[in-house]
Amino acid sequence: MKAGIFLFLVLLLISSGCGKIDKETLNDKQREKEQIDTESDTSSLTPSESFAAAMTQEILNDETEVELESFLAEKVYPLVSGSKKVTIDKISSSLYLIKYFNEKTEKNIIIQKYYIPAEDSFSFEITETNTNNIKQFVK
Repeated sequence: MKAGIFLFLVLLLISSGCGKIDKETLNDKQREKEQIDTESDTSSLTPSESFAAAMTQEILNDETEVELESFLAEKVYPLVSGSKKVTIDKISSSLYLIKYFNEKTEKNIIIQKYYIPAEDSFSFEITETNTNNIKQFVK
């Protein structure tokens, strides 16, 4: 009788231990799948969407600027797509400075963000400028 109870307890411990291993393996496989899904999501971006995501998420480090990201993809990317280098600086909460090189000439664009209360939406305005972040802010 004691041997039967002992055998039952040993089998119970073994089966519960196997369940933990399966759960850990399952969690590892789920993490790998999520990572692959994330990688495939970014690989399906168009060049303009990839540009806009890099500018807002990587350089500005701001994933909340959805309107700006859309504007960059639609309006700014066609202007700077032939450039070898592009950067963006956030001057204020509504003002951005984009620097890019067109052939061998440095070009600068100021982007102003506006809120339109009647439509409850945002709009942007592009202005080419001769100033850059060093001329404008370092004296």
